[in-house]
Amino acid sequence: MQLLGTAVLFMAATGSVKAQSSPDFTFGVKSGINLSTLANGLIDMSDRKGKAGFNAGIFARVGSKIYFQPELNYITFSNEYTFNSKTYTPKFKDLNVPLMVGYRIIDKGDLILRASAGPDLYYNLKDQVSPVDSKYKRTSVGGVLNVGIDLGKFTIDTRNSIGFTKLNKDFGQKPNIFSLSVGYKFL
Repeated sequence: MQLLGTAVLFMAATGSVKAQSSPDFTFGVKSGINLSTLANGLIDMSDRKGKAGFNAGIFARVGSKIYFQPELNYITFSNEYTFNSKTYTPKFKDLNVPLMVGYRIIDKGDLILRASAGPDLYYNLKDQVSPVDSKYKRTSVGGVLNVGIDLGKFTIDTRNSIGFTKLNKDFGQKPNIFSLSVGYKFL
């Protein structure tokens, strides 16, 4: 939780300084859908199905051709799988903090095509019970690859977030989340 607090303070401090001193600062809101799977190391787990989820958050973008984009998002995702003839459907509600470095591939005023990547930090807000009563971890780390387009004040982003750490010590589950979101830039 300390990490999330630090990230939020960093976004606020960076935003207030850059908004006053540079035109290369953007702040906005975004929302969209997620499709997820939980990759695992168990052969006994079958019938895995990703479920649709939701994301909403805020973002800041600092820089021009090369930029830094921290975000704070609330995301939901779930998965369904069968283990020992029993079906499980863990539903995750997380705070998500991607810290991306990006590059503007095309910058034609109101039309910007960009790509970014970086670490992705998660804090699970809801306890989940998995098979054999092994709990899911509260925090996890991953990486995110993002491609987006800005059309004036509107943004459209697609991203893939790949889990690096296991969500559950007994099953080796790692999240893989594909997201599509639309946003609006206030600055």
